[in-house]
Formats: sequence, C-alpha cells, structure tokens
Amino acid sequence: MLTEQEVHYFKTFGFLILRQVFDQDELKTINEEFEQALTAAYRHAPFDGTRRHWVPMLGSDTPFFAGLLEDLRFCRVAEQLYGEDVFGVACDANRYVGDTQWHPDTRSPHQYGVKFAFYLKPVDAQSGALRVLPGSHICPFHDELRQAREASRLDLDEVPAFVCASEPGDVVAFDLRLWHASLGGGVDRRMCTAVYYNNPKTAEEERVTREQGRSNADTAVRFDRPAEPIHPPHWLANVHGDPRRQRWIDRMRVLEFLD
Repeated sequence: MLTEQEVHYFKTFGFLILRQVFDQDELKTINEEFEQALTAAYRHAPFDGTRRHWVPMLGSDTPFFAGLLEDLRFCRVAEQLYGEDVFGVACDANRYVGDTQWHPDTRSPHQYGVKFAFYLKPVDAQSGALRVLPGSHICPFHDELRQAREASRLDLDEVPAFVCASEPGDVVAFDLRLWHASLGGGVDRRMCTAVYYNNPKTAEEERVTREQGRSNADTAVRFDRPAEPIHPPHWLANVHGDPRRQRWIDRMRVLEFLD
C-alpha cells in the first residue's frame, strides 16, 4: 500500500519508483520464466539484437507472471490510485533493442490506468532507464507534447526529463498517459510489465477504452504472433475462483476486450 504522500506524489507527477518490491527468490523465478517464455515463443527467430521480442505472460507455463496482476503489492496500489473497480489487463515480457522515442501508453487522455514496469538488469541514464516527463499525464501539458511530437520537436536527448534509474527488484509505476522514453539501452534491454486500466465512468471514457482494447488485441499480430492471445484460456478459466480476476474478466468481456 502507498502512503498518503506517495499517492499525492503519483497524482502530481504521474509516476513513482518502488524500491526492492521483489526479493532474490522471486527475481530468480522471474528470470527463469522470462528466459523460458521468450525462448519458446521465438524458436523460429532467436533473438539476434536486431528487433524487439515481446510475449504475453499470463499463460500456464509462466505461473508467477500469470498471478502477478492479483499480487496485492500491485493490485492494491492500482486500486488506491484509480478506485477499487480498476481492472487488471495484461502482463508481458520484452527484449528491447535501441532507444524508445517519447510516447504515452494510451491513445487518449480519457483512457488511463497504471503500468508497473521492472527491469531484469540495472539501468541508468546511459543504459536505457525509463525517463519520464513529470506531470505530462495531465492536460494541457499532455496534449501540448502530442502536438510537439507531431511537429517533430521532441528530440529524445534534448527534452529535460527525470531518469528512473533502477536495480533488479525495483518497480516503476507510472500513469499510462505519462510521456516516457528510453535512451542508450543498447541490445537486449529486459523489461516486464503489469498493466491496470481505470474502469470507464463516462461515455467518452468507455468509447476510448474500447478502442484501446481493440488496439491491444492487434499487438500479437504486430509481433507476428497472431495465435498467441493476451488472455489465454487458462487465465480466463480462473480455476482458483479468484473474485478479483473474475470481476476483471467480466468487465473486459463487456468492453469487448476478449472478442
């Protein structure tokens, strides 16, 4: 759980660094599942440092990751920030290559939530740590940055930013609307995420959340993995009857995320 001061910090600046969330045993499991999942998913095209690899992690072969959205260290924080009706959406693993340009993780400021990102190797300003523009989750700053990007005025290394240096075990939580990037990551920057969405309250929020859901469904196609759903049958079956997960599944079904 976050303190009142931490909640205020997050709502003001749009991000928060949570130190040493995972212990050494958990990190060992995370690395093992990461290696196994990425290797299996890309047997046809082993990682050679030329393109990003991505894989959803809610399957039965990665049980630690598959249970991460229900982990109280994450879901309770998400509920603190966006209400108890927030819903867990996805968990993934990535092997990044090169820099990542400035962007938010949502198509509209009316569709928002929180992403928990954690790296499997130490990262800093020179090695690909997440860098953010504090307060850019709030309009009009958010929209002004979008206009600047469209006008090609957001050079990666010239925009003043906060660098979220982290060690294995740390987690960076940030609002999906927050503008962020990465510089100097080189080859094989290993990052995993767990994502929660605000439950839409207005017609406009619902419209853009549905749009985001359709875009999410296309992710597997963009990575040449059309047969690999973000929400596999094993996760949707909810065999342990977790009430939180079932509420999330029911809400995503209504919003047509699972079609």
